[in-house]
Amino acid sequence: MGKRVLSANSKAVVPLILTAALLFSSCTSRSRRNEPVKEVVLINDTWVVEKYMEAVSECDHAIYEQVSFNTGRTDGLGPHEYRFRGIVYLTDEEAQSLWTGYEWEETVAPDFEFDMVDIEAVGSGPWYRCHDFEKDNYSTIVSNYTVFDGEKIVFDIHQI
Repeated sequence: MGKRVLSANSKAVVPLILTAALLFSSCTSRSRRNEPVKEVVLINDTWVVEKYMEAVSECDHAIYEQVSFNTGRTDGLGPHEYRFRGIVYLTDEEAQSLWTGYEWEETVAPDFEFDMVDIEAVGSGPWYRCHDFEKDNYSTIVSNYTVFDGEKIVFDIHQI
């Protein structure tokens, strides 16, 4: 009789254990699927300058990264803010205009972090920063840093 009770209990418990294991594995694999995946797109145009740098009236060209995190969901939920980081190459006239139009103060070079922009193109500085320049340009965006070396602007900004 003892063997039959054990056998009957085992038959009842095994499906419960299997069901719990399947639910647990389904939840953990689902959460891994919904973890945000970093997506970086390299862009070579002046859109970011035209959109966010109103004090820059002309530039030769810009190369920057558009960084986002995608959860793979199509329901519209999740973070959709972009981070932009790159280099704006100014014309000589525009560089001079910005240099004389703002009070730049020398600063330590930030930790330039790029996935696709060539870090060698940044140069060695010296680097200058101007809070008024950032205030004039970034009313709808947050600046991690914006530095100027007298020829080009290196920036890391993100939408809020």
